[in-house]
Amino acid sequence: MGTVLSFLLSIYLIFYPNKFFPNKILGVLVFSWSITVFVFVIQSPDFFANYPHLYALLDVFTLLFFPLMYLYIRHYLYKNIKVSKDQIIHFLPALGYLIALSPFFILSGEEKIQLINTEMPSWFVIVQTIFNLVIIIQGVFYSVFSLRTLHHFQYFRKARLSDYQLSSLSWLRTFVTINVILWIIGTTGAILGIFGVQIFINLFKVFYSGLTLLTIVLSIFTMQRPELFAESENILDLLNKPTISKETKSKRGYAPDDFKKLSDYLKNEKPYLKNDLKMQDLVDSTGLSYKLISELFNSEFKKSFYDVMNEYRLEEAIHLIDEKFHVQHTLPYLADKAGFNSKTTFNRVFKKYTGMTPSEFIQSKE
Repeated sequence: MGTVLSFLLSIYLIFYPNKFFPNKILGVLVFSWSITVFVFVIQSPDFFANYPHLYALLDVFTLLFFPLMYLYIRHYLYKNIKVSKDQIIHFLPALGYLIALSPFFILSGEEKIQLINTEMPSWFVIVQTIFNLVIIIQGVFYSVFSLRTLHHFQYFRKARLSDYQLSSLSWLRTFVTINVILWIIGTTGAILGIFGVQIFINLFKVFYSGLTLLTIVLSIFTMQRPELFAESENILDLLNKPTISKETKSKRGYAPDDFKKLSDYLKNEKPYLKNDLKMQDLVDSTGLSYKLISELFNSEFKKSFYDVMNEYRLEEAIHLIDEKFHVQHTLPYLADKAGFNSKTTFNRVFKKYTGMTPSEFIQSKE
């Protein structure tokens, strides 16, 4: 039942007549669920004796769960994100799985049946164990990334979102939470399996039952609220609508509290500690448009984006020096911790604003 419902729902989401791209991603994710549940239901020596070429091959869909969940959330919230070649990196584990097991996949049907009925080679078991661990790691990282994306988006919503947008965010948060819970159950089962520990309940049956239940709930939710999955409006459009008068808007082009929001984000979240930070990262994290952030730097900070980031990094470096961080670590490492991408930039910025090199500054402190 779970397999059939998942498959039908995936077809609905992928081919539903609208251009809302996140629906397509969710559809592929649900299709992956349907294949995984199908494999769990039919796994038996008799089945694979008739279809040996499907053995282990369909397991690759499990490696798509969390990347697709994260991409779905990103594209749902930020409609202006384009599909790029960089996103292929999320699917490298799945590709690696296929490549690593290719010596088995290219065997004839008779050879596969013989291995299935006797014993799989040790290298095959090692590869599957490694990719089970990869799935566990995926769950950690993508859950954090997904929840962080929702947190950043919610942080900047304030009172600008309608009930409709709020219900969308609530749906996404629930969606991630359920996936995390199922991941915890499946991960626990995998770890116990690796160490050969048996308990009173089969956690994999709980996991796949939960996945089936999630599909049923998602199906009912889709039928009751089809507009949520056919959304054409970009949620960020509402976020970026200024609530000030036309006169004020014509003079500045941004709301009075936009600068405070950006400043609070820089102060509280410290994105400048990321060595390769770009302005687009602020756009993705805050929901403010690229043009608006650029205008805020020019009009309010009266400095370039990189100058402001380096000033924040300099403050962080001085703070680390005050805490004697340099006593147990090298200066290049301190520079990296403060967000500088090179020792040269670190020295140049330090000299520009303090009139001293980092070493001279440390000596003056002593």
